Amino acid sequence: MGKVSLTTYTLVIFLLASSCYAELGEVISCSKYQTAFDGACYEFVGLQFSFLRAEGWCERGGGHLVFILTDETQQFLQTHLEPDKDWWLGLAPASPNLTLDVSYSNWVNLPEARATCGYILRDTGFQWTATENCTQELNFICQFGMLLLHLYCFDFEF
Repeated sequence: MGKVSLTTYTLVIFLLASSCYAELGEVISCSKYQTAFDGACYEFVGLQFSFLRAEGWCERGGGHLVFILTDETQQFLQTHLEPDKDWWLGLAPASPNLTLDVSYSNWVNLPEARATCGYILRDTGFQWTATENCTQELNFICQFGMLLLHLYCFDFEF
């Protein structure tokens, strides 16, 4: 690697680290339709959409389908969910290309290899399941704020 490339590479790493640190220190402000928890905002959407349409709906608002990475987040969400409804999640079964280290899990059963979309299964005590039928229409939870910064800043691979 040449001297210019190494200098540029080092500068990019420094800028990424600096911007992540600065953004992580910001206070999250939630809209009136969202609920704040642990540095992020959550919106419990009563509309029923397919997985991809739900993800698109969240992304248009600047968020994504919810990632549940801790038991504390799971417990928080449970206090806002209706137990007789299914809710799309942003998490799906692990794939070989996934670089995210997710140690928290609440799967009701180990997902089948073909299952690509995860959701909170009704009447299971809010456990997760996965399906290959991503076109079914379910309620969903959007997440806004810090989590995306954690994923993109700390799981960035060079």
